[in-house]
Amino acid sequence: MLKFVAPENWKTEVDKKDGSIAVNSPDGRVSVNFGEVPVAASLELFEKMLPEMIKVLKEATVAEKAKEHSEDGLTGFTATYIGKIEDKPAMCIFVLFKGGNDRAILGNIVVSDPASLPKEDDEAIGNLMKSLKGVAAK
Repeated sequence: MLKFVAPENWKTEVDKKDGSIAVNSPDGRVSVNFGEVPVAASLELFEKMLPEMIKVLKEATVAEKAKEHSEDGLTGFTATYIGKIEDKPAMCIFVLFKGGNDRAILGNIVVSDPASLPKEDDEAIGNLMKSLKGVAAK
């Protein structure tokens, strides 16, 4: 239901139990995760899900409030928060992509110490996000 191009040298793992996908930078500072959820995606639902998702961050503050985003046939909702994970600065981008009447893809991008993130990793995140495409269900 979701297709993407993982950055070169990044590790991609698929959980055999639930089909969720994790893509991690070589140094582990960037982690991108996607999993299917049995919901019809909407901005209202996404906003209701956010409080539970941001619990991964201590001292979470909104960097970019929840909004709808549509590109290359893939529509979803994004929100960005900054805070701390294990007492280190972190940024989390949460996404919920529309996948059909009762399916959606929930994802997050977690960046540890974003202020010192190498330019290559920042570009790799951007390229990964640009590569995301919706795939019709079989």
